[in-house]
Amino acid sequence: MTPVSQSSNSTAFRLGIREAVGVPAGVLAATYIGFGALANGSDVPVWAVVASTFALWALPGQLVMVDMWALGAPAIAILLAVMLTNARFLPMTVTLMPLLRDRRHSGWSYYLAAQCVAMTSWAICIRRFPDMPAAERLPYFIGLSAALIVVGAIAGTAGFYIADSIPHVMQIGMVFLAPVYFFVFLIVQVRTRLAAIALNLLIGFTGALSFGHAAWFGLAAMERDSRSNISFRARRSRS
Repeated sequence: MTPVSQSSNSTAFRLGIREAVGVPAGVLAATYIGFGALANGSDVPVWAVVASTFALWALPGQLVMVDMWALGAPAIAILLAVMLTNARFLPMTVTLMPLLRDRRHSGWSYYLAAQCVAMTSWAICIRRFPDMPAAERLPYFIGLSAALIVVGAIAGTAGFYIADSIPHVMQIGMVFLAPVYFFVFLIVQVRTRLAAIALNLLIGFTGALSFGHAAWFGLAAMERDSRSNISFRARRSRS
């Protein structure tokens, strides 16, 4: 196994950070400001906003966490729902890992990379990797992802504390900025068969999971309303 030079790693890592700072970071910041504001309105503490950004790094899963937290769901139900939601990133990981692999990197580094896979970083790397030496792809990806995660955590915290100044409709709209940017960027930049297959898998997989989530949230809301009505009738009968 030939080791990768430290200077080459550092250069690729810094390049990833530089390319994250710009439109990707701006769109992500606006999205996480909306997420932080929504979390505030659902009585989710700010530490959970920051911790979920670093631990999950998947806005769909974080939104599921906020929704179920507001419904008063048990912790195990929240954990399972978030795991199911984040399964939609499986097609991304499967298509990205062959491009990241290089025999000069240690095996444990790929587990770290898999944790950092997200919509924005995946779309950027699918476009950039064909023109990049194989040995530089992993440090580039780690630098890109690290910068975006830090931006997301800071923006989510800011959104939490300025939630009262953001209308609820705008909060929801801001949350959808990143997915819209991702799909527009990807559709424009798809140049390989691998990316096209991944896009088709992702759309189909996401649609199936979204249908399941909608059904779950609908049933949960109906159950909550039913309990509220029963409690209200019980109070009226006692009075």
